Amino acid sequence: MNRRQFLTGLVAGAVSLTVLPALADASTPARRRRQRRRVRRRIRRRVRRRVARRMIRGRAFWVVPVGLAAGWELLHEDRVVIVREIKVVELDGQKTEVAVVAPADAKAEPGKSAATEEIAILREDTKENAEELEGSRLPDDDKASPGREVEIEEEVEVDE
Repeated sequence: MNRRQFLTGLVAGAVSLTVLPALADASTPARRRRQRRRVRRRIRRRVRRRVARRMIRGRAFWVVPVGLAAGWELLHEDRVVIVREIKVVELDGQKTEVAVVAPADAKAEPGKSAATEEIAILREDTKENAEELEGSRLPDDDKASPGREVEIEEEVEVDE
């Protein structure tokens, strides 16, 4: 083997190592790589407040914020309920304000409503119910329910 054959073989090897993989990649479809990255998005969450229970003349009342409205979530101990409506009813000969609530995790079947319950309420702003808690996420198309816009960070998969 002389110097000319050696250099020719060396150049041919270098060309095959650089050109052939590029040709192989061009003949096969491009493979997508998925990458996870954090993005900031704005979403709407329900208003959630903590409530306390108070006994008045032998009847249990939930102490709720003065600004309570339908669509709010109320947290009492470990139980979360969604206020469906607020109405005034007569209990024991007195007009009392009640909140019609449904469990937050209850899914209503088409044509039927979720199991609701009437809870007597007393509107009063206290230190405990003034603190705003993180409520459940509202669907993007729900504009009627009262909610708060918050900014969250999510990890999403991005195709490259």
